[in-house]
Amino acid sequence: MPTVTSIFTPAELAYLRGQRLARLATIGPDGAPQVRPVGFLVDAENGTVDIPGLQNPSTQKWRNVVRDGRVALVVDDVVPEPWQPRALEIRGTAETLPDVMPTGAFSGVKPGVIRIHPERILVFGLDDPDSPGSRRVRPA
Repeated sequence: MPTVTSIFTPAELAYLRGQRLARLATIGPDGAPQVRPVGFLVDAENGTVDIPGLQNPSTQKWRNVVRDGRVALVVDDVVPEPWQPRALEIRGTAETLPDVMPTGAFSGVKPGVIRIHPERILVFGLDDPDSPGSRRVRPA
């Protein structure tokens, strides 16, 4: 089961920390999904995921989160030999933090973070005996 200080299992954390790119889905102004590739940082202790950016506060994904905080973040890849797809999806609510400067982010990042508070985690293909797979981690 997840550690006391994290909603993620050790294998899930290792997987997330080994990846650099994810896809963030937000809800656009017309109610349709909008998906964008994003860099991300995991805060295991607080159980959140931060999305830094070069110009986050001026983006459509930022405006989408301000209007409707429901989001999904997918991190996935394929292990080639033997071919094995892996994925971790985080569904939850997000908030915008315009003055936060993320530490440990990529070069050129500017203040403005989208912080995801996971409510549900779905896992596929990770070799993780401690993971219950898909689970609710916080009330919706």
